[in-house]
Amino acid sequence: MLTNSQIIEKIVNSQVHQRVKSAIQPEKLQSILMQEMNSAIAKAFNERLESERDIALQRDQYQRVAGSVKRNGFKPFTIAGLFGRIKLQRPVVRSGTLVLPLAKALKSAGTALRDVLAIRFWLRGTSTRAVAEELNSVIGTRLSHSTVSTLTNTLEPVLREWETRPIPTGIKYLFLDAIYLPVRRPGFTSKQALLAALGVTEDGRRHILGFLLGDKESSDSWKALVKDLLARGMDRQQLNLVISDEHKGIESAVKDLLNVPHQLCVVHLLRNVRVKVAAPHRKAFIACFREIFWAEGRDEANRALGAMQGRWGAAYPGAVSLVTRRFEDHMVFQKEPKPFWTLLRSSNLIERFNLELRRRMNSAGTMHSELEVLKLIWAVSLPQEARWAKQLWKERNVREKDLALV
Repeated sequence: MLTNSQIIEKIVNSQVHQRVKSAIQPEKLQSILMQEMNSAIAKAFNERLESERDIALQRDQYQRVAGSVKRNGFKPFTIAGLFGRIKLQRPVVRSGTLVLPLAKALKSAGTALRDVLAIRFWLRGTSTRAVAEELNSVIGTRLSHSTVSTLTNTLEPVLREWETRPIPTGIKYLFLDAIYLPVRRPGFTSKQALLAALGVTEDGRRHILGFLLGDKESSDSWKALVKDLLARGMDRQQLNLVISDEHKGIESAVKDLLNVPHQLCVVHLLRNVRVKVAAPHRKAFIACFREIFWAEGRDEANRALGAMQGRWGAAYPGAVSLVTRRFEDHMVFQKEPKPFWTLLRSSNLIERFNLELRRRMNSAGTMHSELEVLKLIWAVSLPQEARWAKQLWKERNVREKDLALV
């Protein structure tokens, strides 16, 4: 049986334990660490500012020199830091102004830190409003979303240089596609077509080649994009194939300016076909479809096409007609080396990139200018090309992955 003193000691130890445990909760501990870090940084800076004051006045503290400028205490100011705003004390004098190099450097560094973090967070896919809110909360800045947008505008020289960069040599396969996004014009907002071009070399290196913002996917718009690619060095003599969905504007530009074979996207064809087949028969119909376009060779594909016509021609003439209507244009990929068939039979490569582009633009909302569009394109393209540079494209054996976007 415990004595009274042992009981009291046990109760006290328990209470102390609970208080210590409460005091070092993650959020409280983080707050304490941030405060202590800021306090240590502020103390070091304040000591250095006082030292610079004494050097400027050419006398130590409490030393009296006849006719010298007298100290007049301190004026508080703050700078942005990694752990919130840091409160500092700037020494002042009764007449005139002290030139303190550290004070000037600290203000510039705080602004520079804020600017760099704002641009970095924005490039990572955060909206301008979210960037401002997070930085204001974490490091104590006073940013607005419009200021973040202004900061990112400083990237314009880099963007313009990137926009007009030379096309990599050896582009064998050209992928073309477009997405629509809202762009604000004087007095109204309209959907604009963003035309995109990606390229793949013979050894499987993927490259983002160019973009063009236009009112719509017209033949003139696509020709303007292709002309830009040619002007920047794309060699039509080395180009083997263009891959896209079925679009008159693209087909016209390819025929008139490139004069190379044109592969129509098999996945787009499947999307159009499957809606014409009743749900109970859809799985079996798609299996026949795959037997055609994933055949090991042209003879096997022709036999599979005949089998589809015989089995489904009467039940779903519209679906079968879509498959046969431009069959040759959907089978051009088989004339290229077999390891590239998975890549070339569809426009999945550029569609996956456009999905990431759309995700980034959705968070940004309506585009206020073409420069805003270019900034976002650049922000998505740079990390994508870095990822592609680490690994060449390789053939995949799982054919279902080709249908991931269906």
